[in-house]
Amino acid sequence: MTAPAWLEVLDEALDACRTHGRADLVQRLRRRRDRAPGGTRIAVLGFAKQGKGNLVNAVLNAPVCAVGDAATPAVPVEVGYAAEPGATLVGRADERIPVPVERLTGEVGARPAGSLRRVEVGVPRDLLSAGLVLVDTPAVGDPRSPRTAAALDVLAEADAVVLVSDATTVLGAAELALAHHVRTWCPHVVVALTKIDACPGWRAVAERNRAALSESGIDAAVLPVSSTVRFAAAKAGDQELNTRSGFPELLGWIAGQVSRPPENRSALVAAVSVRAAAAELVEALRLRAEEAGQEVGVDQATLLNRAQRRADELRRRNGRWQNLLSDEIADLQSDAEYDLRERTRRIVETIDETFDRGDPVKVWDEFGPWLDRALAEAVETTYTFTAERAEWIAQAVAATFGVQYDLDRVTPPESGADRIAEVRQPRIERFKIGQKAFTGLRGSYGGVLMFGLVTGLAGLPLINPISLGAGVAFAAKTISDEGGMRRQRRQAVAKMTAQRHVDDVFLRFSKECRDAIRHVQRKLRDHFTALAEDLADELARERETIIAGSAERERRTARLRREIDRLAGLHQRAGELGLRAGRAPKELSA
Repeated sequence: MTAPAWLEVLDEALDACRTHGRADLVQRLRRRRDRAPGGTRIAVLGFAKQGKGNLVNAVLNAPVCAVGDAATPAVPVEVGYAAEPGATLVGRADERIPVPVERLTGEVGARPAGSLRRVEVGVPRDLLSAGLVLVDTPAVGDPRSPRTAAALDVLAEADAVVLVSDATTVLGAAELALAHHVRTWCPHVVVALTKIDACPGWRAVAERNRAALSESGIDAAVLPVSSTVRFAAAKAGDQELNTRSGFPELLGWIAGQVSRPPENRSALVAAVSVRAAAAELVEALRLRAEEAGQEVGVDQATLLNRAQRRADELRRRNGRWQNLLSDEIADLQSDAEYDLRERTRRIVETIDETFDRGDPVKVWDEFGPWLDRALAEAVETTYTFTAERAEWIAQAVAATFGVQYDLDRVTPPESGADRIAEVRQPRIERFKIGQKAFTGLRGSYGGVLMFGLVTGLAGLPLINPISLGAGVAFAAKTISDEGGMRRQRRQAVAKMTAQRHVDDVFLRFSKECRDAIRHVQRKLRDHFTALAEDLADELARERETIIAGSAERERRTARLRREIDRLAGLHQRAGELGLRAGRAPKELSA
């Protein structure tokens, strides 16, 4: 049995889409090819709150679709013929779950998001008995929304589309864009202008919609309808009221779609799908061909001059980033040393203040741990400052170099603040009891002798109460003076010990800080030198490619042109196929 002509064209389009990596077009065309013959699928599309559900219910004179405040399904609802009303939930794995029609809305809402593929509803209506399936789609909205994706996915199997827009406003840019997309992929489209019963100016809106569609090159009729009037006419059995609802004209359009011969319908939708896919492929290839043509249009000398300018710019950048790195590293070394010196100087000032007021014998136990903590904090703070400044230098050099800075975070080695030796307590001479007693006796001797001689002139003996009191006073004064001098000596020894320890820490860690900065400098220098060498190699390869690549670019452009011509021929064949199936196509120029 010979395969129909439209199937051959469709298979060729599928191969072209695979060749050019368009998996989305492959899937859509495959669904067109694999669709079971017979039956007519009419999709009902539109944005939210336009009356899609009411329209489907009014067409069937049955409350099949959720309307109003009821939660509308996020998947398509396919309404077909059945002897008895029934509904089936179809899951992602094609599992089928029958549910009563009256509980359909609740059952759909109770399912987890993304668990359903579609909902199938069967109702006993003569309109559907000839194989017609009406597909109520989720509301179109945000292009990234799963609802929008589910609605547009229906186009892959639709024979015709009813685009719903209410009469409150004329078609906007988004609705016109949707109509253009639908018309590109579907051969028959009609715009149903709903809610005319609530909008006295619907006739003007209908004319403006027709004009907008015509200006946009969209072949689609505008049919004003009112679902409310349709329901009222059905309830009252009023044929005149039904005519005023506008539905007889819409039903006539639907009947026209159902009456088309199945083979012609399949050929027509295949032709339209192939032309749409070919148009997308040709547009992408044209852009690539234009870019390639622009490259071919630039002569070899111009490209070589451009490469030479890039090489000169690279040399200038090399000089700039090397000078910047050298200057910033020198500044960082100076600033880091000054920072550490300033912090240790404040520590020395605190040492002087502490021992000017306190006795080392009493305060050393508290002073020693404080000094260790203060020095560790000073060293750690200086190293943190150095690390942050090093990172800034790296970013500045990268900006001057002109490439993306891709080196890992630049950090100097660990500060080693936790390895600072504890300050050693100096040998502190205490003023013991025996020393105080000896010093007091030595001082009291002069007082007893002096006042004993003076009071001896008055006839008193050498040892008398007055001379003894003077001896005691002189002894106390001597002990006090000696204690003060000993305290001063202890303070001086403690100051000298603490300051020597601070100097030792400063000398050690200023040296380590300079070494850490030089480590950062070497790391940055090696990294950016390697980048410069890579860019130089790339420029050299580019120069070689320019010299040898003109012919290859011309061959590539020629291949693109041949592929465009082939796809344009496929587009033309699909157009002829559609013309034979009953629709005059638009041409696509090569």
